Amino acid sequence: MYYKEQLISIRESLSDLLSDLKREMETLPEGSLYVDQKGGKNYYSHGLPKAGNRKKARRTPITKDPELVLALVRKRYVKTAIPIIEKDLEELDITIENYTPVSEASVMQSYCAKYPELTRGIFPGGSDPAAWADEYEQPVFYADDYKSVSAQGEDMRSGGEMYISARLDHYGIPYRYEAETGIPDLSYAPDFTIMRPRDHKIIYWEHFGKVNDYKYVLDNFGKVKDYISYGIKPWDNLIMTFSNEKGGYDGKLIDAMIECWLL
Repeated sequence: MYYKEQLISIRESLSDLLSDLKREMETLPEGSLYVDQKGGKNYYSHGLPKAGNRKKARRTPITKDPELVLALVRKRYVKTAIPIIEKDLEELDITIENYTPVSEASVMQSYCAKYPELTRGIFPGGSDPAAWADEYEQPVFYADDYKSVSAQGEDMRSGGEMYISARLDHYGIPYRYEAETGIPDLSYAPDFTIMRPRDHKIIYWEHFGKVNDYKYVLDNFGKVKDYISYGIKPWDNLIMTFSNEKGGYDGKLIDAMIECWLL
């Protein structure tokens, strides 16, 4: 549902880049860079076209002027990039104008309006992600360790976890907090078990703190090794984030994880 917003954001970034490059082009030197090879060495010259009082084109050696050489290389990049970006913007405009968001509920809206009791049937396994999350009741593991309360009223252990939960809520992504995996012989309860809305794939998210605690880090290396041996793998169905030495975290990185992995 957020793909259109992402396309618009990409277009805005490209448009800004195009404006910057066009302004930069006006500051770059006239002419072009030429490269000649002699005796296995490169020799650079500055080619100037016929223009104004210049009756004919000319080339001037600039091998000993590295700043001018690099400026002309930069000009080659800028001159090449501008039409590419202009073409990309044209394509994005067409895509954004014609893009139609697809969700199960919107596609089946008229059908389910007649037969609301069948709504859950449009989801794989008959499970609506929101209902899947609501069906879960948070267990209490070491209740004295809970320090924070999320916007949904869940007791949580850290500010980092509470921030992640808030961002998942912001993006409308269903999750269960500290739910056991249900995998026999794997007695772990990941911080977040997430049902990805677009395909209902189960994704686990572990947020690790105490990176300056050597024993804590080693214990969690073992945990990740166990996850992998049971098919829960980084860059597939396991997200891992970390707090820094001061207990802080990177909100932009967390948003990037959500936007690229879960939407």
